Amino acid sequence: MRPMTRFFNWGKRREIAVALARDHIGFRDLTAWYPDWIYEIMETDEVRNTPYRQSIEETVAGKVVLELGTGRKALWAICCARAGASRVYAIEANEKSYRASVDLVRSLGFANVHVIQGFSDQVELPERCDVLVHDLIGDIGSSEGVVPFVADAKRRLLKPDAIHIPWRCTTYIVLVEDPTLRLAERALSFCMRGLEAYEELKFVRFFSFPRSAALTEPAVFEDFKFTETLNPEASRRITVTVERDGELRGVHFYIRLHFAGDRTIDTRTGQTSWATPFVRFDRATPVRKGDTLEVVVETDLSANPSYAISVARNESGRMTEIGHYAWSGD
Repeated sequence: MRPMTRFFNWGKRREIAVALARDHIGFRDLTAWYPDWIYEIMETDEVRNTPYRQSIEETVAGKVVLELGTGRKALWAICCARAGASRVYAIEANEKSYRASVDLVRSLGFANVHVIQGFSDQVELPERCDVLVHDLIGDIGSSEGVVPFVADAKRRLLKPDAIHIPWRCTTYIVLVEDPTLRLAERALSFCMRGLEAYEELKFVRFFSFPRSAALTEPAVFEDFKFTETLNPEASRRITVTVERDGELRGVHFYIRLHFAGDRTIDTRTGQTSWATPFVRFDRATPVRKGDTLEVVVETDLSANPSYAISVARNESGRMTEIGHYAWSGD
């Protein structure tokens, strides 16, 4: 295991807050971007992996499985084969990861696992599948292209009654202050960002975001049940109430993944490999307990996911915008 992975996992367990940043990347380009250390962090994330593994072991025996984004170790494809799947089609667009998965599957002797290179919406299969397994979930659930990929798989690659692992993904928002970090956390974050100043950031990728910064209760930003029709475009208004006095600086996001039974992954409370993004507005705005705020959300997930979010409050009968941010990709 790489030192970076050991350090990251150690920090997660101790809920050390880290504020990172990178440019937004389109979901197809993101596939080529993934470095090996990111794969290793996901592969060693047992908060993430346990509900996947348990759901697979309970579900796939005797079934034909499709996995989207099998990664460099065909993790869930091999898990499905060991759990008794009759055949597994594992699709991977990253060429390096595809080659690594082919070599691993071959070395383990799984003749019923077929690793296929390409994006799933450009792949044909000889049969429709009984189960879909995927981890195309971004830090904001839809940001890695899960909606168009799953919609395409349902049209062409899956049986109508196919089982989905996971079966639901909900992204929540919380209006927050700028969180207070300890000196060591600020210094660590500054170094890991390549000495980029925090105050210059508009989109921060937080791990262990301090929940003490919350000013409102969570509200649903998006909610997808993969067995149902997935709407790629949405426009909605969300009303939230401020729970305490504070300085509103932006919007914090987290996801909750749902599996069979009561299994969930919650990136707000669990120490996972997902970041929880923080959109920072240009300035902080004083708010009081009981203030009613309106959050306006615009999303288009039909191709490269794009988002716009704005927050306004009622001042003497007129809505005044507090902050706004728009972006595309993860």
